[in-house]
Amino acid sequence: MSQARFTSSKYLTLIWIILIVLTLTTAYVGYLELSGLYVVGFVLLTVLVKGQLIIDHFMGLRNVRGLWRHAMLGFVIIIPGIIFTGYYLSSV
Repeated sequence: MSQARFTSSKYLTLIWIILIVLTLTTAYVGYLELSGLYVVGFVLLTVLVKGQLIIDHFMGLRNVRGLWRHAMLGFVIIIPGIIFTGYYLSSV
């Protein structure tokens, strides 16, 4: 039992480190004041990945089926999609 908790703790720590690296990467992109469609796409893709990781591992919805998981995933997919579409249409 103790071994299972340790493995889970190590796994969640790895997920947390990935989240921190993605956050620092997007912060660095902001610091460099980069812009353009690909940069916005990259930042929104990191938002999607981070949201997916948080929903699955820290909110515990990985094995949940139904309304709660779909609502959270929809939020993570639809909002960045709307932002990207707006940015794309404003640059055309």
